[in-house]
Amino acid sequence: MASPNREEIIKDIQQMWITNQNRNPALPCLSVRTALDLYLQVMNFPNGSEVIMSAVNIPDMVQVLHSHGLKVVSLDVDLETMAPKIQLLERLITQKTKMLLISNIFGRRFNVEPFIEVVKRYGIVVVEDWAEGFSGFNYVGHRDSDLVLFSFGPIKYYTSFGGSIAKVRDATIFQQMEALYEKYPLQTHAEYLTKVLKYAFVYIFLNCPRIIKPGMYLTKALNIDHKKYVVKLLRGFPDRLIERLRHRPSTALLAMMRARMSAFDPAEINLANVKAEYTSERLPAAVTQVGNKAEVRNHWLFPVIVVSFSNIPEK
Repeated sequence: MASPNREEIIKDIQQMWITNQNRNPALPCLSVRTALDLYLQVMNFPNGSEVIMSAVNIPDMVQVLHSHGLKVVSLDVDLETMAPKIQLLERLITQKTKMLLISNIFGRRFNVEPFIEVVKRYGIVVVEDWAEGFSGFNYVGHRDSDLVLFSFGPIKYYTSFGGSIAKVRDATIFQQMEALYEKYPLQTHAEYLTKVLKYAFVYIFLNCPRIIKPGMYLTKALNIDHKKYVVKLLRGFPDRLIERLRHRPSTALLAMMRARMSAFDPAEINLANVKAEYTSERLPAAVTQVGNKAEVRNHWLFPVIVVSFSNIPEK
């Protein structure tokens, strides 16, 4: 039985996500993958159904889709805008297509209305994956999208060291997701504390030159892939993905989400964008920057394309 304090925190979070632009109900979840898995359990698409998906995404999202017997069909992404190429969308739709999952990548936002207009003609549901796109409550997803996902994981811009928000258009589906979710075990406070301490260690390690430089030399000498190790530390579910994601967030995590969201300041994003533009203007012309023509450019990350010298043939 949830405590009154926990229920109050959840209601506070849900209220923040009800805006004039999108009044669809919100469900705080452990992660974006948790929310997607919940939605797929309720929708129960036939085995072998197809999901058209932005071609750039994390492997875990694909794994969740595969665990429900779904086939992923990739939709190519425009490197200048980081938006899926809408001109390719309709030709990918078949009688088996049940879902379109379009992703915001690296904080670059695009207009989703043309995508919604296309797939709604075929009765296909739309999922907006804005895991990398939270920039305040001025945009909480399109009201006609069936599911909108936001992440507050450890490497996200406005992190709560975990947690996510799922906006669900259909009230009946929302209630079914909520009822199923209530049966999940709770993440313990100890589990959440362990994650926070782990992320703090990684943050200190990566941001202290006196540690990171000798550490890189040491791992290279020992033939250890330090990048692979760090990425594993930052992953929310390093193993047993489906089992681990089927939990509810601890009350401590929910309280952190509420505190972070309540204190959101748009000036922080504006400052990050100013710094990114300053850097962008000073990069060599040979560096290919990604997403510079996006409608909205919030610099959660600063993506560039680099050439691997190991792939360049010797003359």
